[in-house]
Amino acid sequence: MSDDQTCKQNRSQPRLRGDAADALYIHVPFCLRKCRYCDFYSLPARTDLMQQYVQAALGELALKAPRLSEPLASVFVGGGTPTVLGGPLLTRLTSAIGPLLGTDTEFTVEANPGTLDGAAVASLAEAGVNRVSVGVQSFHDDELRLLGRIHSANQARQAVASLRKASINNINLDLIYGIPGQTAQSWRATLAEALALEPEHLSCYALSIEPGTPLEQQRRAGKLREMDETLQKNCYCAAIAAAEQAGLCHYEISNFARPSRQCRHNLTYWHNLPYVGIGPGAVSYADGVRAKTHADLESYLAAGKAGRLPQTDHERITDRTSMAETLMLGLRLIQGVDRKAFATRFNVDAVEAFSGSLSRYQRQGALIITPSHIRLAPDVLFAADTILADIIAEA
Repeated sequence: MSDDQTCKQNRSQPRLRGDAADALYIHVPFCLRKCRYCDFYSLPARTDLMQQYVQAALGELALKAPRLSEPLASVFVGGGTPTVLGGPLLTRLTSAIGPLLGTDTEFTVEANPGTLDGAAVASLAEAGVNRVSVGVQSFHDDELRLLGRIHSANQARQAVASLRKASINNINLDLIYGIPGQTAQSWRATLAEALALEPEHLSCYALSIEPGTPLEQQRRAGKLREMDETLQKNCYCAAIAAAEQAGLCHYEISNFARPSRQCRHNLTYWHNLPYVGIGPGAVSYADGVRAKTHADLESYLAAGKAGRLPQTDHERITDRTSMAETLMLGLRLIQGVDRKAFATRFNVDAVEAFSGSLSRYQRQGALIITPSHIRLAPDVLFAADTILADIIAEA
């Protein structure tokens, strides 16, 4: 594949803008019920705790505002399930972001179809949210039950219709393949249903059964079997074919978008650029420091009441590690890493800096290196983690 054959809208990328971050992430750590595969920090929804959380999050946002550039390029409210807050609390949280928004800010909120009632949709629209990421996962109710999702396939369809009616016309649908018991046929049917809704963006992730989750406990007990790797790869290839046939560009290993609808916020991560995180368990990255707020709601609320920043662990990222992470994250993009941009940022060509792993994988045909870019070969995208891990190891 030549550079001219990659997605044209993929040529633009976020830029470093001094010391300030132009991407903001807010973690809402509440769910009606935790999914059986989820290992993110989240807690059962309780009105009193959610009220206190919103107050603390607004306080943290005020304290961190000087670290943000205005207007922001992107805001992403994730979780957990942000829409479980309900209309009034969701409005209070999202409205506070208003002064940081510009006419071109991408403002995303994650949503579970089971919580997208009329009040939630109205509050999103009124706050200026212009992109919603809907956690559909599957259009088969038996697969949704196995995953522990609180919604049905029909609720997912209704959620998209409600968002369209509210003129929120930048919609991502999250899907999962590799579900135990899922077949190639059921996955293709889910893809067809999702694409029939004409989303602007589609994310397709392989199910990862993480330690400590209910699904992992069932696997250890021999009560479920993971999908075999060959079938998973077939599902992945089917997603690429279906999405591209529907007019979505494959721009990142697991993500597809219509022209100009790539997720700007996630591009900040994939280009390893600064961002600020708000909420328990959230991560920030700026000035060579990665900071993670303790995933502990009690200490987070206490800090908010005291008017101070929450407890946070800090990690100083060396120049070498920053280069490795930038290369590793950039290779997740189908276009790959722009060699000129990398050299401008780090004063060294990536091919020279990581000659060991890059030359080895180039000889194997897993990497394509041109004068302008370094990218993964299409046939290794499904198994890219091994290559990306080797690059980090060379740091």
